[in-house]
Amino acid sequence: MRLLSIFAFILYGFVLIQTTHVFAEDIKTIKVTSAQWKGYTNKDGTGVYWEVVKAIYEPLGINVQTWVMPWKRAELTALTKNVDALLGAYYQKDKGFLYPKWHISVEDPIIVIFKKENLSDWENKGIESLKDKTVAWMRGYSFEKTLLKNIAVKKQELDKVIYGLGMLSYGRVDALIDYDSEIRPWAKKNNIDLEKDYSMKIAKLGNKLFLAFANTEKSKKLIKIFDERMTHLVQSGEIEKIYLKWGHSKKKFGKDRYGKD
Repeated sequence: MRLLSIFAFILYGFVLIQTTHVFAEDIKTIKVTSAQWKGYTNKDGTGVYWEVVKAIYEPLGINVQTWVMPWKRAELTALTKNVDALLGAYYQKDKGFLYPKWHISVEDPIIVIFKKENLSDWENKGIESLKDKTVAWMRGYSFEKTLLKNIAVKKQELDKVIYGLGMLSYGRVDALIDYDSEIRPWAKKNNIDLEKDYSMKIAKLGNKLFLAFANTEKSKKLIKIFDERMTHLVQSGEIEKIYLKWGHSKKKFGKDRYGKD
C-alpha cells in the first residue's frame, strides 16, 4: 500500500510537470517587484521570498527578474503592468490585482510601540487609545485603511523605521506602527533598548501575504503555474526546506499555514 502511494505521488508529480510545461513554454521571464525586507526580499535577489518564487518558476525555464523599490512605488509599478507581480501583498479584491489560490507566507504580527507612560491608555482602550494621536508608519503601508480604518489619527509617514523611533523618543509622535521583524533589527543596529524605553503591544496577528499579479493574460498563465507548482513543492517538502534554510520555524511556515482557506 505504501509503495502504491509513493508511485501515485510520483505519477502525479510527472503529470503536473508536463501540464505546467505547456503553460510555461511561451513564457521566458517573470518580473517581480517588492520592497526590501531583510532576509525576505534582499536587493541582490536573495531572501526566502525570492527563493520561493524562483523555486516555482526557474525549473520551468522562466527567468525570475527581481526589482526592489519602496512599497508604494512597487505597488504602482505592478498596477500599471510594468512588472508581472507584486510580492508580499494582502488579498484585496478591489485593488485590481489577480491572485493565486496559494499564498506565499504569513506576515509577522503588527506591533504598536509607544512610551511606557502611555501604557495605561492601551490597557484600558487597546487600539482605540490611538484616536486623535499622531501615529507614524512606513510610507505605503496604508494602516489608515486597514488597522486604523475606523480610528481617526494624525498620520506621519516614514521612509525608514529608525526615523519613527527617533520621533517617538523626542515626543514628535505618540506611537509607531510596524512589523515586529522590522522594528527589532533597526533598534538593535542603533543600540536602542526597546524593552527598557518603550512598550510594545501586538495590534494584529499577521495576514497571509500573496504574490499579486498584474491583470494581464500572461499573468493568468503565471498564476496557473504558481498554484500547480506550489502544490507540488509543499507536498514534496521543498517549501518547508526553503523556510528552514532561512531560519524560520515549521510552526510558522508549515503546510498548515498555506492554502486559500
